[in-house]
Amino acid sequence: MENNGLRKTITLPGMIAMAAGGMVAAWMVEIKYWFEIGGAGSVWSLITCAVLVLPLCFIYSEMTSMMPYAGGQNLWVSNALGWNTGFGACWLIMLLYVMAMPTVAYGIASMLGYLYPITSLQTKIIATVILVVWYFLTNSELKILARMQNILFWSTLVVAVGADIIFILSGRWTYSNITPWFRYGTAGYTAGIGLLIMKFVGFDLIPQLSEEANFPKKDLWKAFVGSIGCTVLIYGLAIVAVGGVVGNQWIDETDIVDPRVADLLGMHWLGLVIVIMGALTCITTLSSFWLSASRILLGAAKQHQMTPKFMELNKHGQPAFGNLIVGILSIYFTVFAPDAWVNYIYTIYGVTAGLVYLLVTVSFLRLRKTHPEWERPYKLKGGMFWGVFGVCFCLWVIYTNAIVMDLGAWVVLAIYAVLGVAFWGYAKYRQKSDPEHWAPLVISPDTVDRDYSLEE
Repeated sequence: MENNGLRKTITLPGMIAMAAGGMVAAWMVEIKYWFEIGGAGSVWSLITCAVLVLPLCFIYSEMTSMMPYAGGQNLWVSNALGWNTGFGACWLIMLLYVMAMPTVAYGIASMLGYLYPITSLQTKIIATVILVVWYFLTNSELKILARMQNILFWSTLVVAVGADIIFILSGRWTYSNITPWFRYGTAGYTAGIGLLIMKFVGFDLIPQLSEEANFPKKDLWKAFVGSIGCTVLIYGLAIVAVGGVVGNQWIDETDIVDPRVADLLGMHWLGLVIVIMGALTCITTLSSFWLSASRILLGAAKQHQMTPKFMELNKHGQPAFGNLIVGILSIYFTVFAPDAWVNYIYTIYGVTAGLVYLLVTVSFLRLRKTHPEWERPYKLKGGMFWGVFGVCFCLWVIYTNAIVMDLGAWVVLAIYAVLGVAFWGYAKYRQKSDPEHWAPLVISPDTVDRDYSLEE
């Protein structure tokens, strides 16, 4: 078993594709929910949310350039707020990544239903097969997966934007269909800002993959901004394009929006292209979250927060055991997640993402004071101001999502928290029973070159 470290194979366009691939999922399915929240005005909620997220992106850019190691946010929080809090951040991030897997299944199911009706059982079987195939791909050389990701994502971008332009120029698009912009007034607009934070969970994949970046660390901000920009372009243009052709009521009554709009315009061929690319987009989402999940487990293992098996790399430089565990969790959540899971996702994502971003922002402020000597190839100007702004924004996101969570969502979070406490308790137990190999460690620019192996 080779253990020569992760290989630097991801280019800047590839990093953008990886991150945006985690944000751009089955938009033609999800767009129904956005119109339910705020109508066509959800495009303004989306844009506002993106603008508010940008300071977080720049904070992430500085932190990633300072500590471009697998494990990302866990390492930053551990350095600023301690090993235990870092473990909590790691566990929250894992929830964001693993919870995305069922959305892939539901997205593919809805799109396949456009071609041929399938049952719930068939949906789960298809999703499981995809996950198994993807497990083997994640254990191959990353450059192969990155190349696939590049092709799939940029092709999706072209198809999505091209289809929206066709809709707008079709002669059926009218401004009156998207007015009034805000279906539920100011309340819908502000609720949309808080809930749509879910669609930007993806830029935080970059820290997990930064150790494998093959471009200057000072340019990492371009990956953050580029991925956010691509996401806003695809989602925002789709809202305006389909909304202008059919309006709110029609969207409320349909199942999968963009392909049905194409059919309405007599362009079934375009509907087929959109569905095919939509399914492939789900694959890019799966890929992005899968790779990042295995790497945050690797970082946690280096800090003695998880079993050392997560540090084992195969001959292609891939964390084999991490990929296996992520695969098992993905299949479990995809096969056994209840149908109501989709209803939980937005609010759970919002609360969890808000907590992670809050921990990162507080860590950013603290490390600016405690370790100003650490090299920062990218440094955010006015960092203290933007840090305070980020804290306020994160608290607002947490509050906005928490007040609309139902009992089922709280139960999911509670069960996940109990599991986290159990894993944390195991690590603390091993610290006492085997202190030589499980003593708490924190990876930093001062210690990154040491040997983190737990093996005797």
